[in-house]
Amino acid sequence: MRMRYTPSQFCADESGGILVFWACAVVAFLGFAALIFDFGRLSATHAELQSFTDSVALTAAAELDGKADAITRAQAAANDLITDSQTFATGGALLNSAEDITLTFYQPAQDGTFLRDPGLETTNPRLARFVRAESTEHRIGLGFGAVFASVNSGSAAPDSTAASATAGFSLEACNVAPVAVCLPTVDFDAETSIGKSLQLDASVNLGNLLPGNVAIVNSVTNLLDGLSICAGLLGDALNACLIAAREPETACTGQGGLELSVSANGDGLMDALNTRLGIFEGLFAGSANDQNFSPAPNVLTGLTNLLGLCLPSILPTPNSNIGLPLDDNQSGGSLSVVGSGSWGAGRTAYINAHYNGKDPFPQAQTRFEFYQAEIAASGTIKSGGLVGNILTGLFQPKMCSPVTNTDPKRRLMVFAGIDCNSVSVDAAVSVPPVQQFFEGFVLNPITDGKLAVEITACLGGGCGKGNLDTDVRDIVRLVE
Repeated sequence: MRMRYTPSQFCADESGGILVFWACAVVAFLGFAALIFDFGRLSATHAELQSFTDSVALTAAAELDGKADAITRAQAAANDLITDSQTFATGGALLNSAEDITLTFYQPAQDGTFLRDPGLETTNPRLARFVRAESTEHRIGLGFGAVFASVNSGSAAPDSTAASATAGFSLEACNVAPVAVCLPTVDFDAETSIGKSLQLDASVNLGNLLPGNVAIVNSVTNLLDGLSICAGLLGDALNACLIAAREPETACTGQGGLELSVSANGDGLMDALNTRLGIFEGLFAGSANDQNFSPAPNVLTGLTNLLGLCLPSILPTPNSNIGLPLDDNQSGGSLSVVGSGSWGAGRTAYINAHYNGKDPFPQAQTRFEFYQAEIAASGTIKSGGLVGNILTGLFQPKMCSPVTNTDPKRRLMVFAGIDCNSVSVDAAVSVPPVQQFFEGFVLNPITDGKLAVEITACLGGGCGKGNLDTDVRDIVRLVE
């Protein structure tokens, strides 16, 4: 006969109680498993979106070189980027930047860095140096995870995700101490201007730099790497030393923009550059015998007679100080910053003054090529001028400086072109980005703040490293 439990016996019986515990545990376990699975899909979708957004931002930023079509190229590069994919979100599996990404362009903050400020958003391709890519939101059906999260937290679980990334573009020049120059026009291109002369002004108002102005760039003092001649110097003295020294600094300049020297005036820059032509004044008044600042071989001021006396300082003539000229359209007091590339009239005057009207190097097309030919022929060519005809009829170009330097590249220098047309550049507060680096040949000693150079090479990208083997890098990096 089967026994029946009385109510009191049933309540006292504990057999099978563990099943209730396990039933609750299984429900909790399944809930956590669903939560892990669903939020794992959410995390995986976010990672896929972030990777794609990073790629789009970097691709677009690589085109922000300050040229007139920079933003157009940036948008096209982003749209042409190969599609990526996402696995778990609802909707299409392919990610396409034209449909899934929004681009916003920014100009640098005053310190040259990125700042997500609506006031810095720009549609001006010459100012845009940063691009922010933001993806559209993608929804993931959370299923059990959403139900479990809602039951336990009392609110709906997040079921969508998006990603954003910001990338920036900058130019850096390494192993060189560049001089900043305000580009003469917004569309100036050094690559198409090789052989043209620039008439620059170093005596400027650093609070409002204008096209054609030049300024000293603050250098990185803790990366001199053994440039002992400038060790221990600070501020303007260090900047001038790095420009004047034969051995350049080993730091890279330009990342995030150029920091211009606030207090350095045109005199310091002129003193530094004139050492290359054998003129030692101001900060370098006592450096004439220092090999570290030895000037370039200079045919014009190195002429000697048979007695070995340097000319024209000993026996000057009316034409003895005629140097390699600016372009013809800049002669006669023209204030044009950039020349036409034609210097035929000036060349004739130079040849009449120093070579008795006969061109010894007709194959030389540029002034730098003519100068190199002069140096290569030093000691062998003959030039007859007024004084030469009176004394011997012969002059032999040679160095008359206290120390010797046979490298004609000593008169070359690197310029960091900045845009002072689209925005007012104030050395005290702004860090303008570099639009382009280029190389120039110093034509004559700098007087009254006027610097005359011939463009000898564009630098970086498809232009190469120029005559000075300057390492210019296009840097694209994620900044946020």
